[in-house]
Amino acid sequence: MQAVLIINPASGLSTITSREMTPEETEEAILTTLRAYGIEPEVFHTTPEDTGQGLSTRAANAGVDIVIAAGGDGTIEAIARGLIGTQTALGIIPAGTMNNLARSLNIPQTIEAACAVIAKGETHAIDVGKINDRFFLEVAGVGLEAELFPLAEEIKQPGLLSTLHGAIGGLITLLTYHPAAISLSFDEHRRRSYQALQVTICNAPFYGAHLQIAPHVLMDDGLLDVVVYRNFSKREYIRHALSISQGKRLYTPKIAYRRVKSLRITSEYPMEIQADGELHGHTPAVVTILPQALRIRVPGVNAPGLHRAEQSVENAIVKRTRKIS
Repeated sequence: MQAVLIINPASGLSTITSREMTPEETEEAILTTLRAYGIEPEVFHTTPEDTGQGLSTRAANAGVDIVIAAGGDGTIEAIARGLIGTQTALGIIPAGTMNNLARSLNIPQTIEAACAVIAKGETHAIDVGKINDRFFLEVAGVGLEAELFPLAEEIKQPGLLSTLHGAIGGLITLLTYHPAAISLSFDEHRRRSYQALQVTICNAPFYGAHLQIAPHVLMDDGLLDVVVYRNFSKREYIRHALSISQGKRLYTPKIAYRRVKSLRITSEYPMEIQADGELHGHTPAVVTILPQALRIRVPGVNAPGLHRAEQSVENAIVKRTRKIS
C-alpha cells in the first residue's frame, strides 16, 4: 500500500482539551503502529501556507493509494478536499478538539485503533456537499450560526483572553442578531419565503461541539438534510442549543426539515455563509451534493453517519423524511 501521512502538529491545542503527548511523540506513535501493519508512509506536516489540501492533491495526482490525515476536523477536511473525485482513499487518525468526522464514521479515538481501521477496515464512498464553490463534509449554513462560528473558534484557542473574547462576542452577537427574510428553492422547485434565524445544511450527523441538530443524517445517501429555524426567537434558540448540546431530545417548536439534492438561498440582505466552520462569503448561495465523491477508510461496523447494512435506502428515506409545511 502506497501511503502518505499528513500531520498537523498544532492539532488539539485548545483551552478545552489537553494533549498527553508532544507532536513528536504523537508522530512516532502513529508511525510505529502503521509499520506494525506493514504501512510505511511518506510523512508531511501542514503549515499555515498549506493546511493540507495542496499536500493531498499532490499525493492523489501521484497515484498514492491512501492519504492518512492526523489532526482535527479542520485539518481532515482540508486534506479531504484534495482527494474529492479521486481514487485515493482518506484515512483518519483523530487528533483534534472535537473529532466530529471520526464520531460520525465510528472511527476510534486512539492511535492504535484508528491505525487498525486504516490497515484492516473497509473503503467506503461518502457524499460531499458544496456551497457556491466551497466543499464541505459536515455542515454549511447561513444566518446566526455563521456569525457565531468564528467566535466559537476563538473559545477553542489557547489562552484565557481569547476564550473570554469569544464567549462575550458570542453573547453579544446572539442578543443583537436580527432574523432575515430568506427565500429557499428546494431541488429547483418554486421558492418559499421564511423569516428565519438561520438555515443549516447537514451532510454529517455531528458538528461543532458534538451537536446533532437533524435526526439520522447519513453521509452516503446522496441527500442533504436542511434545517430551517423559522420565526425562531432568541429564547427558543438558546433552549434548542442547550438541549442538543446535552444530547437531549430536540427542542423544535418552529424548526422545519427537508432532504434535498440541491438548494438555492437568497436573502433580503447579504448574509454570512459558513462551510465546516469557516466563513465563505455571503448569500446568495447554491448548495449541491456530490454523491459518493470521497473514498474513506471506515470500520466494518455500523456508524452513525452511514447506512446500516440491513436497512434499505427506501426504508431510511421513509423513516427520516419530514417535509416543510
